[in-house]
Amino acid sequence: MAMVECMKHLSTLSNERFLRGWFQVLIAHYHNWRNGVRHRNISLGNLMCRSEEKDPVCAVLNDWDLGIDARDATLTHTGFEVTGTVPFMAIDLLTREAFDGKVAVLYRHDLEAFIWVLIWAVCCYDNGKMVYTVPKGLYKWDVREPLVCGALKRAFLAHSTPIEPASGDWGDRFKLASLLQVFLADKVTDRQAKANTVLRQTVHQHEWLQGPGPSPRSSHQTLPREQEEEDDPERVWYEFWAYLEQFKEEVPCIADFMPKDLGKAGDTDDKQ
Repeated sequence: MAMVECMKHLSTLSNERFLRGWFQVLIAHYHNWRNGVRHRNISLGNLMCRSEEKDPVCAVLNDWDLGIDARDATLTHTGFEVTGTVPFMAIDLLTREAFDGKVAVLYRHDLEAFIWVLIWAVCCYDNGKMVYTVPKGLYKWDVREPLVCGALKRAFLAHSTPIEPASGDWGDRFKLASLLQVFLADKVTDRQAKANTVLRQTVHQHEWLQGPGPSPRSSHQTLPREQEEEDDPERVWYEFWAYLEQFKEEVPCIADFMPKDLGKAGDTDDKQ
């Protein structure tokens, strides 16, 4: 007789318990990534828990249908395949370049997906009850138009659009979502600044700028993109926690999961 474990969606828990489960899955996912295990579909629906009533929360990252072992040399996996649930996918993966296979999937993309999951939960759920089917003002983050979703999410960060929690009961946990929204916006700005620097250097190197007449080369030069960015999960993980450490007095739940030694990038203990 087949035995199937009964699990519940993490979104059915109270706000405080949801956040504890979110941190648990975030930490477990990081260690899996470092060991070559890729889930490839971080979404609110895939965050589950083994018990709704008992403490501590035992959170689970569910649905490994798209998962791979990146260390398996027999796989045809290239690292450029775009998978995921559109509203939660990283902005860089919701681009034409990504769907054309020109953007490597990095750990930072999955970390960003976890942050979108948290923002979505804060905006739509209140103590285990769905209040809104989609966050207010974000209804166009539609699975049918991933490129539009990516552009809207980029504008959401660029314009510092305030998120609206489903209820006031989220308390300081709502503040965490807002802080991580700023974290994402700062990272997008930093990457754009670096891309602009490369663009300026490329323009100055064009031969057609050194004299009259058409350039013997194409006037369009493809800039280095994600495929040239090295995946560095330890650095990304360290920067994430170093950023949150500044706010652990304002948002007490941060301290519950803060790595004991931020001097060692990626060194963290799983806590309940």
